[in-house]
Amino acid sequence: MNQAAESDPIALFRANWETYQKLLEHNYMFHQELVSASQQLIQSIERPLSLVDLGCGDASVSRTLFKNNQISRYIACDLSKSALQFAQSNLSAWSSALELNCLDMLEQLEQIPDRSLDLVFSSYAIHHLSDQSKLTLFEECFRVLNHSGWFMLIDVMRNDGQSREDYLNDYLTMVEHDWTAINSTECARITQHVRDNDFPLSPSEYQIFASQAGFHKTHLLDAHGFHQARAYQRLS
Repeated sequence: MNQAAESDPIALFRANWETYQKLLEHNYMFHQELVSASQQLIQSIERPLSLVDLGCGDASVSRTLFKNNQISRYIACDLSKSALQFAQSNLSAWSSALELNCLDMLEQLEQIPDRSLDLVFSSYAIHHLSDQSKLTLFEECFRVLNHSGWFMLIDVMRNDGQSREDYLNDYLTMVEHDWTAINSTECARITQHVRDNDFPLSPSEYQIFASQAGFHKTHLLDAHGFHQARAYQRLS
């Protein structure tokens, strides 16, 4: 990427977006399997969904995930205005119920009334948060969900007992060896991003946060190495 592109947020987004499309096309992060497993749970909710999509990005994953659902309210947030422009197009099927906000995930949750949603969804976003912010996010998710509501999480997770440094080394070794469709510039950009911004927890650590927040049931929907889909249900 040239220097002008690096200083232009729109050009930077488009470059990263093009790389992300490669990851989706080649299913390197197991989006297809994790979304399919998540759809089975979502389709068991027999009413129009009210939901918030945290860190929605371009919402291409969400478009697939919710394609068979009726939606009564769809709130989506992301910090990238460019991503939200794509999201508006990808979520056009629910335009009458759609609310797009350029907010971080916690700011968005804080604006939602208690017990007002059926579902909170986040895909490959909350591993960027600090541990304290992750706990706060679980607490806020519990607060905004109604009785029997779900927090559905697709994300990277460390192995139980694995240090962050060991996780980073293992994950980036996988990227280098297995993600053959990305070029060297993209690989370097991904490596830098992961080392600087990724702070995943293990499933056991997420379970502790979920219990502290008040969630009663946890379901492992699907797992492919570090890439997992889990759901946490409020029953009170």
